[in-house]
Amino acid sequence: MKLHFRILAALAALLMLVSVVACGDTGNSDTTSDTVASADSTIPESGNTDGNLDENGFLRDNLPADLKDKYNGKHVTVLCWNDVEHEEFEAAADGDNVLNSIYERNEAVQTQLGVEIEYIRVDGDSGFKNQWNSYVGKNVSVNEHAFDIIAGYSLSVALNATSGYLYNMLDEDCKYLDFDMPWWSSLLLSQATINNKLYFASGDISRNALEMMYVCYCNTQLLAMHNLENPQTFVESGDWTYEKFIEMCQGIYAEADGIPGKSASKTESDFFGYMTAQIHVDPWFYGCGATICEKNADGVVVPSESFTSERVINTLNMLQTLLYNSDDAIYTGNDTAKVFHQRAFGAGKVLFIMDRARVSHKILAAEYGFQDFVILPCPKYDKDQKNYITVMGNPFTLYAIPKDTTDPEFASAFIESFASQGYRIVTPAVFELSLKTRYTFDNLSSKMYDMIRENVTYDVGRIFSSDLIGQSTFRDAVADENSAWTSKAEAKVKQLKTLCTKFADKFAD
Repeated sequence: MKLHFRILAALAALLMLVSVVACGDTGNSDTTSDTVASADSTIPESGNTDGNLDENGFLRDNLPADLKDKYNGKHVTVLCWNDVEHEEFEAAADGDNVLNSIYERNEAVQTQLGVEIEYIRVDGDSGFKNQWNSYVGKNVSVNEHAFDIIAGYSLSVALNATSGYLYNMLDEDCKYLDFDMPWWSSLLLSQATINNKLYFASGDISRNALEMMYVCYCNTQLLAMHNLENPQTFVESGDWTYEKFIEMCQGIYAEADGIPGKSASKTESDFFGYMTAQIHVDPWFYGCGATICEKNADGVVVPSESFTSERVINTLNMLQTLLYNSDDAIYTGNDTAKVFHQRAFGAGKVLFIMDRARVSHKILAAEYGFQDFVILPCPKYDKDQKNYITVMGNPFTLYAIPKDTTDPEFASAFIESFASQGYRIVTPAVFELSLKTRYTFDNLSSKMYDMIRENVTYDVGRIFSSDLIGQSTFRDAVADENSAWTSKAEAKVKQLKTLCTKFADKFAD
């Protein structure tokens, strides 16, 4: 029996268990159907083989059945980043559902195309972007054809694109890529398409695109201690806003020994309503609907009007007031390697943190065994804003084709197969079984995850930040409690206009 059948069977059993337990809990009976319906909305019913659906109810890809004969025995080399946050390339079937799914995805791709996959692993995360780019450039520029596919850290692959090292995936020779399929992120594709050229793509093809979604964690112990209402109810009504978030943080502060009161010298060991650090303030900037860049009517990348908007000014003022003019929250500095907020939350000392979905298992489960929390989307600017906007952390994988490819048609077939098999095999294991089931402990967090995933945003200025103004403008303003936004933002826009012109020139040829 195929492994993903077992994954889906396990998921069905888990959902039945959740239903049985919830039905026995009369206090939560009104939310039981929401949780089950949420899971059912993303896991199709098994046994449906009608039309374009497979035996498990998942949409099939449109790859021709004869590709296995065409490419039979072909050796495929994939350059991947060795320092990937969560393994998504090669794994053995060892009992772990996620790693098993990666193993089976590889087997399914090899079977579908009749190929053998070899991974070439090179460091390429944020600390190795330039080295990665040099490695790719050195191989591509001399037409060594050292690798068929590139799968790297998002900013590193974007740098490959502006360096001229990648093949246009919208070229007619890439005929097997079907970007209308649900395993591709349509928003990412629209943002990354410059001058009618697209040099990378992502979606269900990357496990880390699920792990790196920003969510808001809420400590239910502190909710009960301070007689606070579960903020998930505010999400449903549209009232989960910056104002409500700040209001709920008030009165949580206590010194490390638990004694309530004010302190002249807050420390990371105290109790807080909210704790954050450098990169983890990004949800505030994107949550109010702002971006660094946008594309105008002609598809040209320009500074976003939202970058200097009143919404960003107000957001910064609210956040600085919370962090520096009250005891309710604390900013722990730019050394994010220490991740004080993750540790403090795992120790039960913080009401709210905003961080990637991965923290639920990487930190809270693995290091603390902490289960007293619920999942929420990061709050939105105000009630009038339609959606809760989710920003993606940078450590997800972009997939691309090197410019010196000798067979773009095959490369397109491989990437399409890799993505579609990931959609059917890996995503259920990572998103449904892991994030939404194994590492949630209430009736509504699963539904919250669906909402979060549906509202992920991408910013062309963030993706190509290495060639533009970077990602630190808002972060730096938050770090400086006396910083004002208008003058800083206007100076950056002036710089950005020049960089956008140079950026356009790189895609013109």
